[in-house]
Amino acid sequence: MFTVATDTSCDIFRNELDAMGVPWVPLTYTIDGTSYPDDFTSDEQCKEFYAKIRAGAMPSTSQINTFLQTEFLERLVSEGHKEIVYLTLSKGLSATYAAACAAAKDVMDKHPDVSIYVVDTISATWVQGWLVRDAVKFRDEGMSAEEAAERLNVEATRLHAWIYVDDLNHLKRGGRVSGAAAAIGTLLKIKPILIIGKDGGLKVVHKAMGTGKALRYMAEMVEKYCTDPSHFFICTADGWDTCNAMADILREKYPEATVETGWLGPVIGAHVGPGMIGLIFKGDPNSRSV
Repeated sequence: MFTVATDTSCDIFRNELDAMGVPWVPLTYTIDGTSYPDDFTSDEQCKEFYAKIRAGAMPSTSQINTFLQTEFLERLVSEGHKEIVYLTLSKGLSATYAAACAAAKDVMDKHPDVSIYVVDTISATWVQGWLVRDAVKFRDEGMSAEEAAERLNVEATRLHAWIYVDDLNHLKRGGRVSGAAAAIGTLLKIKPILIIGKDGGLKVVHKAMGTGKALRYMAEMVEKYCTDPSHFFICTADGWDTCNAMADILREKYPEATVETGWLGPVIGAHVGPGMIGLIFKGDPNSRSV
């Protein structure tokens, strides 16, 4: 049986990863001049993080460098893990994946009996979490590590992430939009819609006038691109009213579907700000380049 491992961009609470038998390595975030590991295990930690941002804090994040990746993988090998499928944050969003690949090569060169398959999730947050769950399922079904990695690489191309951003002023503070654009956009109640494209990077694809129109647009994109409307996941940066409204739209349109909701953690939350929601579903891989 192979070992599933992940970095904490997957946003599954760490105690839940422990219960699933999934070793994890934390990314870090800095807020109010202090750095913390992304080791969240509770709603309360998430609420506190977003409360600090709403009070004016501007967090930043750090990737996991090759040294830390090597240390993590060496620890797993020392504990007896010989076949590892390691899921990471998208290479289009961070150098974490490249560092993991370099570390995996170093560890395998040192331990010829060890096989490490690094999977680029081509995304982050609960897309990565979805794939971690798939990996655990493949592990428990007795699939080989190589076969599981191949399956996960395919599944990663199918998972769409459509992102609603509520706080233009946060994007302004992060240097992602100009002050003038943020001011005008806020006045007009413009809500940007972004996707994580098939290269794993973020791309603005639509600007809606108000939350209601933004959610209707996202529902239209589900109808257009979703190939398996049996399961949806909506993650949120403490924008639970918007998250629940999106969930209600999906449940009304797809009454047989499972619609899960959960927190967006600090790694991606630091960049999009409070109020954001991300809608995740399975679709055609080619349409991820919308």
